[in-house]
Amino acid sequence: MSIFKNKHLLVATLMAPVLGLIGYFGVNALVSETPHAAEAGQSYQLVEKPNCRYSSGICGLKNGDFELTLGFEWLEGGRMLLKLESVNPLDGVLLALVEDEDEKKSPSEMQAADPNGLTWQLEIERPDPQRHRLRLVASANQALYFGDAAMKFTLAE
Repeated sequence: MSIFKNKHLLVATLMAPVLGLIGYFGVNALVSETPHAAEAGQSYQLVEKPNCRYSSGICGLKNGDFELTLGFEWLEGGRMLLKLESVNPLDGVLLALVEDEDEKKSPSEMQAADPNGLTWQLEIERPDPQRHRLRLVASANQALYFGDAAMKFTLAE
C-alpha cells in the first residue's frame, strides 16, 4: 500500500505546513507590539549594534528608525575626535566617557558640525578601548534617546 493512495494521509501532509504558517502569523499578529512614534518629553533607549564590540571603526546605536553612527579620528597629543552622524536632525548631544557602570561623570556637549544637526563632533581624551564605555544622550523633536556603547570600535587603525 502506497502512502499517497491514502486520502487522509495525503491531505494531512499538505495541510500541516499551511496550518503551521497560519498559526505562526496569526499569533504574531495577535501578540506583537506595534511600533509607536516617539512622543515629546519621553525617553527611549538606544540599542548598541554588534559593530561596537570589535575593531570596526564605527559604532551604531539604534531604536526603531532613529539611528546614530559614531566614528573617530586620532589627533595629536593623545586626543581623539569623536564624530556622530544621525539619520534625524538632532537638537543636542551630551556624552561622557566612563570606566564602569556605577561611575558618575559630568557629560560634555558635542558641537554641531553642520547647520542641519545631522553631524556632531567632540574632542575627547584618548580612551582605553578595553575599559572605557561611552554614554550619550541625544535630543530630537523634544524626545530624549540615551545609550551606552563599548569603545572597542576605536581599536581600528
